Amino acid sequence: MSKWILFVSANIVFLCMSWPCYASPQDTVPTTPKEESTWPTEPLDEDMSVSKPPSLNGPPAPPDPEYYPYQQQFTFRVGASGKFPKNKFEDNVVGFQYLFPKFLSPKLEAGADLHNEGNGHIHAGARWIYWERSYFRPSYKISLDHLAVSSQGFATIAHFDNYSVRGTGTLEYVVWNPYSVRLEFELLWNFKNTLSEVTLGFSRGW
Repeated sequence: MSKWILFVSANIVFLCMSWPCYASPQDTVPTTPKEESTWPTEPLDEDMSVSKPPSLNGPPAPPDPEYYPYQQQFTFRVGASGKFPKNKFEDNVVGFQYLFPKFLSPKLEAGADLHNEGNGHIHAGARWIYWERSYFRPSYKISLDHLAVSSQGFATIAHFDNYSVRGTGTLEYVVWNPYSVRLEFELLWNFKNTLSEVTLGFSRGW
C-alpha cells in the first residue's frame, strides 16, 4: 500500500514540474509605436498664400499735374519771312495750322499762311513730337509747300518753282492746359531760292 501511494505521489510531482513546458506561450512581440502626424496643427489660410497680399483699398496715385492728353491741335500764328541767308525779314506772315488726331508721332499737320502782296503758302507734312504727354513739347516737321501767287491765278499750280520743301523746328510749351505757345523756325528750299521764316503761334488742343 505504501508503494502505491509513493508511486502516485511521484507522478503528481512529475506532472507539476513539466506543466510550464506545455503551457501556451504568451505573445511577447512589442507593438510598433504609432507614427507621429506631420500635418500642421493650425488651419491654413483660405487663399493658401505664404504672405498676405497688400491692401487694395488705399487711395489711387495722384495724376501727373503736367500731363498733356490731347491728340489734335489748332494753331494761329504770326511772324515774318525773308530770303536766306540774308535773313532780312521783310515779308509779314499770318496763318494757321491744324494737327490731325493721332496718339503718337509722326502726326499729319496742314496749314496755310498769307504773305504780302496777296501771296500765300499752303503746306502739309509730318510732325514728330518729343515728350508728347508733357508740357514741354519740342518737335520738328518735314512738309511739302506750295506758293500761291495771286498774279498767276490758277496757273500757279503748274509752276514748278512754286513748290518747296519746308523744314520746321518747333519749341512748344503748355502755359495753361490745353493752351500752348509755339515758337517755330522754318526753311523753305527749292531749286530757285531759299526762304527763312520765324513765327510765334498760339495753340489749343482737344
